[in-house]
Amino acid sequence: MIDPISDQQQQQQSEEKEASAIQNSEVKEAERLEPTAPPERKPSPTLASPSIEHKRLSKFDSTTLRAQMVHDDISTDLPMRPEGPLPTFDQPRGGVIVETKVGNVQFGMPAETIKDCLGSGLMVPQYFVVPTVSFVRQLGPNIGLNVAEFEFPAYCNFFFYKRRVTLIVATEEVKERIKKVFQETLFGPDRVDVSQDFKEGTLKDQMPEMQKELDFFRIFMGKKMELEDLLDFIVFSDEGVARIEQEDKETKEKKEVLLQWRSSRQTGAEDDGEYVVIQDDYNCGIVSDKVTLPPPPAAPEVNDHVFEPPLFGVTVLGSSHGFDPSGKTSGYVLWLSKRGYMVDPPPHSSAILAQNNIPQSLITGVIITHCHADHDAGTFQKILQEGRITLMTTQTIHDSFIRKYAALSGLDPQLLRKSFHFRPVKIGENIKMRGGMFRFFYSLHAIPCVGFEVFLGDKSMVFSADHMNDPPKIKELHSDGVINEWRKDQLLNFPWHRDIILHEAGIPPIHTPMETLANLPEDVKQRLYVVHVSGNAFKPEFGLKPAPVGVENTLTLEVEEPENAAALEVLDLVTNIDLFSSLTIQHAREILQIVEVAEYKAGDYVIRKGDEGHTMMIIASGKADVRITVLNREDRLNERKSMRKGLTPRSEESTPRGMEGEETAASMFGRDVEGAENEEDEGYVDEEISRRKSMNGRAMNLEDLKDKTQTTVKTFTTGDYFGEQALVAPDCIRSADIIARTDLICYEFRRQDFNWLLHGTSVVAKIERMIMARQDSVWELLSMNSVLRMLTPTQKTQLEQRCEPKFFEAGAEVWAEGESAQCAVLIDSGSFKFEKKAPTGGGRRRAASVFRHLGPPPPPMFYAGTFVGEIDALLEDKPLQTSLVTKEEGQAMIISKKDMLDFFTNAPGVLLAMLHTQFIMPTAEATKTTEAALKLQKEENLAQITKRNSILEGSEEEEEEED
Repeated sequence: MIDPISDQQQQQQSEEKEASAIQNSEVKEAERLEPTAPPERKPSPTLASPSIEHKRLSKFDSTTLRAQMVHDDISTDLPMRPEGPLPTFDQPRGGVIVETKVGNVQFGMPAETIKDCLGSGLMVPQYFVVPTVSFVRQLGPNIGLNVAEFEFPAYCNFFFYKRRVTLIVATEEVKERIKKVFQETLFGPDRVDVSQDFKEGTLKDQMPEMQKELDFFRIFMGKKMELEDLLDFIVFSDEGVARIEQEDKETKEKKEVLLQWRSSRQTGAEDDGEYVVIQDDYNCGIVSDKVTLPPPPAAPEVNDHVFEPPLFGVTVLGSSHGFDPSGKTSGYVLWLSKRGYMVDPPPHSSAILAQNNIPQSLITGVIITHCHADHDAGTFQKILQEGRITLMTTQTIHDSFIRKYAALSGLDPQLLRKSFHFRPVKIGENIKMRGGMFRFFYSLHAIPCVGFEVFLGDKSMVFSADHMNDPPKIKELHSDGVINEWRKDQLLNFPWHRDIILHEAGIPPIHTPMETLANLPEDVKQRLYVVHVSGNAFKPEFGLKPAPVGVENTLTLEVEEPENAAALEVLDLVTNIDLFSSLTIQHAREILQIVEVAEYKAGDYVIRKGDEGHTMMIIASGKADVRITVLNREDRLNERKSMRKGLTPRSEESTPRGMEGEETAASMFGRDVEGAENEEDEGYVDEEISRRKSMNGRAMNLEDLKDKTQTTVKTFTTGDYFGEQALVAPDCIRSADIIARTDLICYEFRRQDFNWLLHGTSVVAKIERMIMARQDSVWELLSMNSVLRMLTPTQKTQLEQRCEPKFFEAGAEVWAEGESAQCAVLIDSGSFKFEKKAPTGGGRRRAASVFRHLGPPPPPMFYAGTFVGEIDALLEDKPLQTSLVTKEEGQAMIISKKDMLDFFTNAPGVLLAMLHTQFIMPTAEATKTTEAALKLQKEENLAQITKRNSILEGSEEEEEEED
């Protein structure tokens, strides 16, 4: 559904088209090889995509919305192809291939898509349609995944088939962005000066002459490569038509296939459009513009396995390269003092960790070695997932990464920079971390690339990263003046004496030949693990072994625990908790002094329901189950109604007395309760009863809870915490049983100790606000929202802490058009609506920005579960485009501008998903429930009015009879 466009917008689009036409130069004709016929394969019956939809809330660059450019749909009156749609194939990783007379055409290019063709026997396409949305912005496990990864399709076509790949793009602007991306990934930065990456005082002749090295790798078959040697473009016309033309080299016959982009005929809030494939004047099938993706590796069912990270070691997530259809692309987790640094994480690395029972809290940072797609694709995805990560690399590689993904996504570079914490590394410095030490170096590669050594105790390991370690070639480069004397010696003296050696290999000249490694001494080969190569590269005579893949094959080095290891672990766990983010380094000493270690055996009660709470606990190792009593639906609704009527006293001037927040199932887990079979009927516990009793100063009477069901709603693991409300509520009552699922180690903080520590900080206020929010079932409201329900449990807790309830009378103004944005709201009850000021000439108008999101225009009313907030105005201090007014009295959760921006800082993926939006609707189920409640309320009101009128009519009749 296309939103109305204002005159100003139409004029702007017209100007953009004129500029685009002027910039559109003729594309130099490339030599095209006639593709060979693919092997026989059973085609898909339809052009339908897999089941997982790629939805989006907003469009960052409105000029790429091709729906606004379509004037004439040439496919409307075309007959269907008599033989039926052209053969199509849904790729396992996502994307659709259509067999046409000009060869295979692929729609959408998820990461590693080239492996699907190479593994299935399909001819690798020469034509790729770049989707309108280039990476997944929908919250969930696929967020941040690149669906326009054209690097490896281009490499495959150029190096294997000696032809250019043709990218079919929406606009000239998209074409220019892609060229910028390819410049970074193929040739490196335009101008490179790595002196900024070396420690202060390093002499110039002790640095690589990086530009000379990059120029060397641009020479292919005696010629300097240019972008035009690898890439060709077809740009959709203003009418939404792309014309693929090809001439048979022998017969000179001209072949032509047209692609018509049009607004999707499917109805719904998310309308991404579709492509009609036209061949021989027939409609030959339709492909959705949405790139549908398979789900990532499924997380295992909760079990008793506990991953214990080593003090020093490395877990190999994948050890192969980007063209190996049967191997996992290289990626690693380096373990240092029991915490992990992900190195070049592959796509879905977080899901891979979860699959192997590795908690996210164990990952402390990401190291990116260079900006090739098989090394940085997972990094961008990792940045947009649960929390703000620390990214370690050189300034040069960081800047290249930002330019590449800003161009790929269309996002502002400043916004990308704010989405993670950057820790620049300096070549030549000893970087001390977690009791160990890193030492980085520049390897020899086609673009800037760093490897590193790492030390802990008396042990060490080295990772080469992508590297051309070929001694004869290195000496030749020195003779040719490409590298200086220092660089030659540095490259020839690779640290082969380290205890673990992870060394890359592959196809020269940009990788190390296997022969180089095969010629190493036997004692070195014993410590050497080869990565970035497929299994068939290991010939018996080489005597080399691949790096073992999998958590169960983690390579470890036995070292003594550093003296400060225990203190580091405590501080790691505490500082990773959002509640304590405001604590300063001055608090570290006190934290270490007051912490106590508690150990439990599997099956032990950590907390018993009904006991008074005095401690907060953080799990250092092991797992614990949260068990609660679930109300049936009738009791649940009654308790909710009682709370909404104000039966629970609340004082705004004193600390609310509540039960333990992390043990409350419904306010903690809402409808995300694990194991709840009926999402609508289950998942709400007896917390309201417990709260009323505990707040009145009496312990819970468990006999009052009849006909209830005990269930495990959550399993806590390393880094999770519970009992935080006991730090501020003197008579806090535990409302759930927490039982050790495995042997358990917890760090405990007692109320009296922590109160002294927290005095004068914002932590107490945060916990009090969280108690209030849980009394108002904010968690349940978040679960009602179509997007916020996708937040992780940690993100929901962080947003919950920032919610302040506020009641609005009918007709009250929440905010006014033209004012500065100060907050966003999550509606709990009542109804709210947008209003616009009347223009000077009379009448009413709507703000164009209201329609910037994709989907239908705002509904007449907003009800419970709706998030309303002008995100752009909050971010950029722009004046509000709307007025939000209360129609029927109700309550909303207020999130201040400061709190909203703080939340986005720790959840960059949520920010990108919500950017440019002004409201986010509830789920269909929540909307249906609200509509049913409104209908019932109207019926009750009508019945009361009818009854009252009947009584009045009866009274009038009696009066008439008396008269």
